[in-house]
Amino acid sequence: MKSLTVKSLAGVVLLAAALAAACNSAPPEQGLRDSFARRLSENRFVKEFQRNGDDMTFVGPGPEGGTAKWRVHIDSAAIEPNSDEKLPYKGTIHSSWYADGQKIVANARESRLPYELTSNDLAQDPWAFWDPAAKNWDWD
Repeated sequence: MKSLTVKSLAGVVLLAAALAAACNSAPPEQGLRDSFARRLSENRFVKEFQRNGDDMTFVGPGPEGGTAKWRVHIDSAAIEPNSDEKLPYKGTIHSSWYADGQKIVANARESRLPYELTSNDLAQDPWAFWDPAAKNWDWD
């Protein structure tokens, strides 16, 4: 009977450890990609938004004024631990942006995207923090 109690206790401890690890594990990378796409689609300057996997298209302000047909491709997504317990993970998206077929390349100081498109904290290499309480990515 004593060994059954020890086995039961060991099982409870292992189960608790597994649940704690699951609760503290990084959120899935696909969720970061989905959050980026959702954030882009919610920009009030973005019209006719469509998504097909990691490719998004829309009509929006052009880099030289006027409007442009945009294509954004998510090149990669990465999630890494963050030292803040309340926001335990940092997610970074690396993306390529094209206006009327021309790639817009950021330089060291600026994204070179129209201000209206960056007004919701997105650009070629934006990052967000995972909020486990809200179960979402915070791009602000």
